[in-house]
Amino acid sequence: MSGSFTHDFNGAEAQQNAFEVIPAGTLVKVRLTIRPGGVGPEGWVTQSRTSDAQYLNTEAVILEGPHTKRRIYTRIGLRGKGAQGADDAYGNRGRSLIRGILESARGIASKDASDRARAARTIRGYGDLNGMEFLARVGVEKDKTDPRDEGRNVIAAAIGPEHADYARLMGAAPAATQPMLPGPTTPAIGGTAPPWAAAQPAQPPAAAGNAPFWAR
Repeated sequence: MSGSFTHDFNGAEAQQNAFEVIPAGTLVKVRLTIRPGGVGPEGWVTQSRTSDAQYLNTEAVILEGPHTKRRIYTRIGLRGKGAQGADDAYGNRGRSLIRGILESARGIASKDASDRARAARTIRGYGDLNGMEFLARVGVEKDKTDPRDEGRNVIAAAIGPEHADYARLMGAAPAATQPMLPGPTTPAIGGTAPPWAAAQPAQPPAAAGNAPFWAR
């Protein structure tokens, strides 16, 4: 039985664009989402099924430009299989990427060692990364065992304010990013401020405004 309405798919993304790999090195503004894996105090961490490695299972949505709405899936390593500390290359790469994301999202130069910058690189938990917007360099990851594999896109790096295109692609100055914690750990409205927002002494409302100190 035919319906009395139509389904218009003219606005849908063409298939060749939907599945084409974005060229490596492309800079895009993205919003990060973490898919909770149920591991850790907040439940954000995912445990590998084949080893003791742990990671953040992330999805980055491109916000602007010719690749708008495309999604990039990246595993941010937290702990490698077997290795620990300085020998944990997988975990160390993940920590470096998280630092880059914080610097990009909060407009902090990588060489900035001020108290303001150090506070901006501090988070209360992995949930603080959920919803962050930053400038990313796209990479292409291929299956080394399959020479025919065209690869898939990943976040290769987060780009900070030192880059010549940062201001143009990021647009407005970084805004405060509120942590989004899953389940019962979600803080109540008006709860404790994150360390980078609480590091400054209290100021009169007219002077303090709504922006955290690292964004002023």
